[in-house]
Amino acid sequence: MKGVVLGMSSANTDVFKQVIKKLCEVNNISSRKPAFETIDNIVVISVKNNLKDGVELDCFHILNLIYQIITPLGIKFNQQLYLYPNSKRVARITVTFKKEDYDVLNMRLENGNVDG
Repeated sequence: MKGVVLGMSSANTDVFKQVIKKLCEVNNISSRKPAFETIDNIVVISVKNNLKDGVELDCFHILNLIYQIITPLGIKFNQQLYLYPNSKRVARITVTFKKEDYDVLNMRLENGNVDG
């Protein structure tokens, strides 16, 4: 099921994606910076780094926004750092969820059930 649109409710809304994109806008970060994708049974949030030296502050800010939401809820996730070949330059950082964990996250946010 590559590239399938996430469907958590009858309205097919991705509440978490909407929240992160809105928080980016509020914090003067491009809402296009975090990219959401579903590959098989994995939901991937990818944050690209455009700096040649170091990591953009926006990357850390977006990751912080994500973690502030998911950590108190106890949702399982993985983080991966991708480097350009033969260098120490950061290409992107991804946060991944099993689709079922991501669905739980969305249901809890949509229903207002944010108690850990």
